[in-house]
Amino acid sequence: MATNGNSEDTDWQKLPSDQKVQHKAWKARVTGYEECVKLFRTQTSDQSPEFNKYVGLMKKFVIDSHDNAREKALDAVFAFVEEASIAGKTVNEVSAGLITKCLNGRPKMKERAFDILLMYIEIEKQVEIEEELVKGLENKQPKIVQACLEILRRGLAEFGSKVLPIKPFLKQVIPLLDDRDKAVRDESKLLLVEVYKWIGKQTLTPMIQNVKPIQMQELQTEFDKLDLNGADKPRQTRFLRSQQDLKQKMEDASCVPSSVVIEDANVEMQEDLDPFEMLEAVNILERLPKDFYEKIESKQWKERKEALDDLLTLLTQNPKPTPDSDYSELMKILRKIIAKDSNIPVVLIAAKCLTALAKGLRKVFKSYALNVIEVCLDRCREKKNNVIEVLRETCEAAYPSTNLEQFSEAAGALLMHKTPVVRQCTQQFLTKCFAMATQATLPKKVLKVYLPVLIKNITEADPTVRDSAFESLGMLWKCVGEKHILPNLTDFDELKLNKIKEYAEKSVLLNLRGEPRSAAPIVFLPEPSTTPTIAKKPDSIEVPVIKSVPSKPVPIVKKKPVVVVKPSTPTNESVEEKKRDSRPPKASAPLRAPPPPPLPRSKPTTVNTSTAKSRPSTAPISKSATISTIQPRNQRLVPVLLPPTAKSRPKPPVPTNRRSSIDSTASNLQRQSTSTGGSTSSLSSTNTQASNPSTHMETPTSSSSTTMSILRSVSNDIISSPISSNFNTKSRIPIRKLPMTIVKKSSA
Repeated sequence: MATNGNSEDTDWQKLPSDQKVQHKAWKARVTGYEECVKLFRTQTSDQSPEFNKYVGLMKKFVIDSHDNAREKALDAVFAFVEEASIAGKTVNEVSAGLITKCLNGRPKMKERAFDILLMYIEIEKQVEIEEELVKGLENKQPKIVQACLEILRRGLAEFGSKVLPIKPFLKQVIPLLDDRDKAVRDESKLLLVEVYKWIGKQTLTPMIQNVKPIQMQELQTEFDKLDLNGADKPRQTRFLRSQQDLKQKMEDASCVPSSVVIEDANVEMQEDLDPFEMLEAVNILERLPKDFYEKIESKQWKERKEALDDLLTLLTQNPKPTPDSDYSELMKILRKIIAKDSNIPVVLIAAKCLTALAKGLRKVFKSYALNVIEVCLDRCREKKNNVIEVLRETCEAAYPSTNLEQFSEAAGALLMHKTPVVRQCTQQFLTKCFAMATQATLPKKVLKVYLPVLIKNITEADPTVRDSAFESLGMLWKCVGEKHILPNLTDFDELKLNKIKEYAEKSVLLNLRGEPRSAAPIVFLPEPSTTPTIAKKPDSIEVPVIKSVPSKPVPIVKKKPVVVVKPSTPTNESVEEKKRDSRPPKASAPLRAPPPPPLPRSKPTTVNTSTAKSRPSTAPISKSATISTIQPRNQRLVPVLLPPTAKSRPKPPVPTNRRSSIDSTASNLQRQSTSTGGSTSSLSSTNTQASNPSTHMETPTSSSSTTMSILRSVSNDIISSPISSNFNTKSRIPIRKLPMTIVKKSSA
């Protein structure tokens, strides 16, 4: 019996692989799964007949009852999906089994299930996988729901929104933000952040506006962290089988350091996504309140406003109305309110409703666009900025469904409106339309309709009308070129033409979405042409300027002696140095020599005799004789101080027959000096080193210590008496004609 049991346990080893995987013993199935992986990997063609044997067995692989066997089975399924061309036939059954049996299993099993599901997307079965994952979001097990959200997030991040559309699952994900399981809430938030990267805030915000404020705040915080123009910019990193050529281009581009190649590959990789196509169309008319038309015709403005508020809320929550509905009656009521209603808040809400309808219906709005634009521009007569701004937004939202040719007749009447502000607003609106125009949408026949009226408005008395007309003509100049506009401006003077050109240079052309055109040659070409010329001009000018700089400060250098004289006001140190400098003449040998004979005194001289400061009793008595000169106005006198005498003695008698009338004044000055202690600081010279040697006259004295103090001036031309009280200050005598007078004092 035991022998028979052992033989039965080993009989499965002789079975082929397709029978081993169906054996009731889990070890046999494990062996069969391992053999299948080797078999699938070694096939030379993806259309090998060996794959056909296992097509019907794949659904059993993923739901194996034994966990160890199921892990090996998933390896075999992954190899089959990756290698076999007929693997797409198994997508529905395998994906359903993976979601229900593997996503809530072991981590290794769960990760292998992720790989299989993403591989199905790679072999272009993304629609089926997405449907099964959306069904999995309704599963009662939070682990399965969380895993489905994670697969959707990974698939969107790797393949992009073009491969894995967002619209099929977004509506089911939003309610999960309020799920009772934290893992589900966190994963749903991460998925919405990934969605935000691909479709942007403008499209996502209306769809999540019913989310609780706390959850909305958390999402907004995550949105603000993203840098969509940098590191967080979404890029496709995994490609379908049909995109292998694009994958090769991307790999080649990653090896080339040129950013141009990479950008071209990205443009080819990810086409522009229109978020509006993801929105679900809603029949607005069916959801209107039953008493809507009654309230909107009410005489009470509050009831009219309440009805319009309900309509605006409905349009905000459902930004894509059904295009096949008839909105004629609703449009008629809204236009009537804008044209005739006297209550401004009601008019504003009606205009906002028309703006929402124009943006939601798009091309379907063309049957209502012209009437809406005409009514809104006419209502601009209110002259209130808030009203004009809302009405302008309505006109701009309605314009893409029409064109300048269809609007030309209404524009002609509005440009000749009796109210200047209406003409101004019409021209400003036309300027925006001209910015989005091209040669095809603005042919010559249409241009001839607008030009005469705009040219006429340039001569209007109202300055706002004139300026807006110039702006419109400048935009036309920028759009169609000078050759189409200039022949119509032959009667313009140079001032008006320059103003039009100035507006043309400032103008920016727009695309149909109102964004600046990326390739606008008129904007970018002038800059490189003008930059070199501007750079060269300073180079040619700087050279002569630098060379001429040394010649200009020459007169300033000549004035340096004057500047040096001013700060030479004697400080304590400078006075002491000058004292030391002035002492050597006293110690020199001529001072000890006998006095020379008296000089002739044929002409009177200016002499100042005064007693010096007291010295010790052993010091000899001395006198100081000072000769001063008239200084220039910018110079000051600096005193040259000699050693003071010990005592103040009376002035020695001088023969009266030899004294001039000036001597009496000198005697008075001497007595004043005696009373002040012999100070001569008031008689100062500017610089002792700058004096002329000819003015410094040394006179030998005897042992009686006859001393003379000579006040020297910077000026070497003239001298004058310092006694301004008795002499005319304007008196100037050449120094060469004045002899020196020495006053002597005999020893006691």
